[in-house]
Amino acid sequence: MSMAPKMRTIKQAIKEIKEYDSKTALTERGLRRLVEEKKIVSTLIGNRNLIDMDQLYDYLSGKNRS
Repeated sequence: MSMAPKMRTIKQAIKEIKEYDSKTALTERGLRRLVEEKKIVSTLIGNRNLIDMDQLYDYLSGKNRS
């Protein structure tokens, strides 16, 4: 059985990243832009984009970039 993905809204994702790295340069607007440009996979639920945090961390660390 696989673990469920850690899905977060954009605001929640930024908050989690800032808890890990308080001096991060990534902003909420920057993350929204990555979603809009389809560089980060998101799932639209209602009017909110949910982001898989594992995929986001992979992208930010340079994995899975095309």
